[in-house]
Amino acid sequence: MLQELMRAYRGVSRCYYLHVPYTETLLRYATKPDAGYLKHVTADHLRDWYREKDLLPDGLESVIDAASTLDDAIQQILRESGLDQVLPIDR
Repeated sequence: MLQELMRAYRGVSRCYYLHVPYTETLLRYATKPDAGYLKHVTADHLRDWYREKDLLPDGLESVIDAASTLDDAIQQILRESGLDQVLPIDR
């Protein structure tokens, strides 16, 4: 489905994969503020869903490493998409 969307869209599009190991995924998941969600979706669910480096074929995604800071990830996306060359809109 994502591959078809990428082919069909005429503008610039990019896909990113946040590579977070399973143990880190569990740690981050535990910090979610929604107690109901945490009760409904368990660590067992995450284990079943988790796929290490589950990348799309044909190299469609850029990988953002778990060690990247939020600013690092933002800068990577801006640079690779060309948005770092676009002047900001003053509102």
